[in-house]
Amino acid sequence: MDRLLCWLLKIKGGVTVTAEKYLREKERLSQALGSPEKLEGVTTAIIDMLTKYNLDGMPETAFDVMCFTLETIHLGKFDVKKFVL
Repeated sequence: MDRLLCWLLKIKGGVTVTAEKYLREKERLSQALGSPEKLEGVTTAIIDMLTKYNLDGMPETAFDVMCFTLETIHLGKFDVKKFVL
């Protein structure tokens, strides 16, 4: 998890990430996923993907790519035919 903390500190662009906030988020996300092991697995997979595409050193671009990916997922669920007159 040290790699994730370092990455978070970079992506926040100078905004202080306190250990307390980090631990709260870790607990919240572990509960949302059902276990700390699942959170660690997801975190490792994302870090590995960011590293594979050399985004681990470009936090702003990595953040944009993650947002774009989530938007793409959600747009894929959008049924345009419902709204065509």
